[in-house]
Amino acid sequence: MTTLRVALIGGPQYDQVERCLGDFAQQTGVVVEVAFRADHPGLNRHLAGLLPSDHGYDLVSTHSKYAPSQARWLTDLDGLVDTTAMAPAALALCRPEGALLCVPRNIDVRLLWGHRRMLGTADLPGTWTELAEAAAKASGGAGVAFPGQESGLFGTFFELVVAEGGELFDEEARPRLTCDEAHFALSYLVGLHRQGLTPPDLPEWGYDDVASGLRDARVALAGDWPGYYALMRASAAAGDIEVGRYPAGSARRAVYSGCHGWAIPSRAPHRDEAVRLLAHLSAAASATTDAAQGMVPARTDVALPATDELDQRRNRLLSATVAEDMITFPPLARYPEIEEAAWQALNQALRGLCDVPEALNRAQAVAEEALRPH
Repeated sequence: MTTLRVALIGGPQYDQVERCLGDFAQQTGVVVEVAFRADHPGLNRHLAGLLPSDHGYDLVSTHSKYAPSQARWLTDLDGLVDTTAMAPAALALCRPEGALLCVPRNIDVRLLWGHRRMLGTADLPGTWTELAEAAAKASGGAGVAFPGQESGLFGTFFELVVAEGGELFDEEARPRLTCDEAHFALSYLVGLHRQGLTPPDLPEWGYDDVASGLRDARVALAGDWPGYYALMRASAAAGDIEVGRYPAGSARRAVYSGCHGWAIPSRAPHRDEAVRLLAHLSAAASATTDAAQGMVPARTDVALPATDELDQRRNRLLSATVAEDMITFPPLARYPEIEEAAWQALNQALRGLCDVPEALNRAQAVAEEALRPH
């Protein structure tokens, strides 16, 4: 009997994958062993330490922004899996330089969520300036939260930079992490924290912490990802929650985005069976399971459920966000190490261990070194 070994991201967006793996085993007789599971940064570090050596994984979960750094050990999936039902924009994100490095699973974008009771109103702020003002008036918990570490912190910083009309990388992918808009963005985030508008331990918060703080009504306002929606609807605070478009800056509205996806290592021991598993995981039935949990499938033939007014409003906002507000990082082979150094520098500023210019100079120096021709 064939056993496929897979490495997956943990957390709400991947909890239901176990059922899909079980269905595949029943249908094919091929056993699937989840040999490694961790949060996304943990999975990236694990794979970077093993590959491209003989790791023994047949399939791994990845993301469109990280796949370029893994290109040297991923299989080009063009022609191996039917992608005709996939959204072209999602496929484009997963094909940064021609090769299809992963098959997109979902499109990940944030919306703004808030508690009417804590805010004293059902109207959510429409701009970052209004968000700070609303957070200052909130009662019963922290006014606002955002990830204070890892990719979530760097992504939030990225959103603010672009929303103010800036860019972290120019058209030739040269870093601009010390631009005026970057100073504004980090100063804004640091200001929220130093004013006491965020949870005291925010520099230790990740995506899961923000989502649970919102669900538990410990936070009045936060951006949240589609993968947490089912948990939100099942929470005690569900009746008090309001959803809105992500805040706009002085130049535009910008939402840090990308696609979770499935990839096959080039040295997969059981490539044919791995392709069958990938086809199963990216089929309409699996996408329908994801949609039921609130995720935005990359397939155009699978719609999000709309059972009530909140569902319908959320679906409209997600459609508008995908159509108008998505921003992505450039496909850089050394992006993970830039992100790692950058978020740590930003985190130091949040903790008050360095000032804003010093944090940005550190991030810029690492990015310049990583992107310097060797």
